[in-house]
Amino acid sequence: MINILAYSPEKGFFEPGPESLPALLKDNSILKWIDFDNPTNEEVRVLSDVFRFHPLAIEDCLSFVPNPKIDDYVDYLYVVIHGINAEALKRDELETHDLDIFLGKDYLVTFHKGFFRSIALIKERCRKNPSILAGHSEALMHKIIDSVIDNYLPIMDDFGEDIDAIEKEIFAKPNKKTPEKLLALKKDLLYLRRIVHPQREILRQLSGGEYKQICLEDSFHFKDIYDHIFMISELIETYRDSITSSMDVYLSIVSNRLNQIMKVLTIIATIMLPLTLISGIYGMNFAYMPLKDSPYGFFILMGIMALIGTGMLWFFKKRDWW
Repeated sequence: MINILAYSPEKGFFEPGPESLPALLKDNSILKWIDFDNPTNEEVRVLSDVFRFHPLAIEDCLSFVPNPKIDDYVDYLYVVIHGINAEALKRDELETHDLDIFLGKDYLVTFHKGFFRSIALIKERCRKNPSILAGHSEALMHKIIDSVIDNYLPIMDDFGEDIDAIEKEIFAKPNKKTPEKLLALKKDLLYLRRIVHPQREILRQLSGGEYKQICLEDSFHFKDIYDHIFMISELIETYRDSITSSMDVYLSIVSNRLNQIMKVLTIIATIMLPLTLISGIYGMNFAYMPLKDSPYGFFILMGIMALIGTGMLWFFKKRDWW
């Protein structure tokens, strides 16, 4: 499906049909936003037949681009950014999907497969406040990318809360699932890191005046988005360090607990050694053994064994071994 949102000083805001696209492109006074939402093969041909975009850029549109990128085709910029997939979040899964953007002098083309909440949000804002489309095409692109990056912030808050909860669990009562939770969080953070770092570089370029398609005023706005994604990038590194530290603490606690168990078992085994020796000796079949015929022999031996056990416990406690 192709949606067109347009604005001109004379007509104001209007939403023409796809058939009027060739005529719209000839009028430089009209700002056009053309959104390709899960387009058909026939609609995809508009990219080559009407816009004359480079075949390599169109090829990237039709395939999944795993990493964000930016290409300068002189007359337009081709940008691929990744947003958080809202549908995957409903399934408690962290997933991103790519948004392809073509930035021209008086038009902006967005291409995505499936629902993209940032696009839907900005469309709704444009319909309620058409003045959003009264500026430059790069200003519109700024609003879309700003919305995409803002959707990362709740995810980072969730990461922080999950890490805090696991840290409390580690010190309270760690279990076999604790390292699994840590590794799952680390896997998601590494996935985000692979997306956020190149995306940060793209925004640095957009805010640094490296492209003629971005005017000086709008580059300042992209600098604001760069600050946000830089903060997200730093949070990712901080959370990675926290997870690594938490894993070390977990292993240390488990090792310490094992040492305590082994200490108790060793003390028990050490105390039982002389007692086993005594009982073993008196289990031998000799004709004469001390206290063998005494009616109090059993009780005397039990008392000796109790004294030995108590004495060993006192010795271990004095040496701070227990």
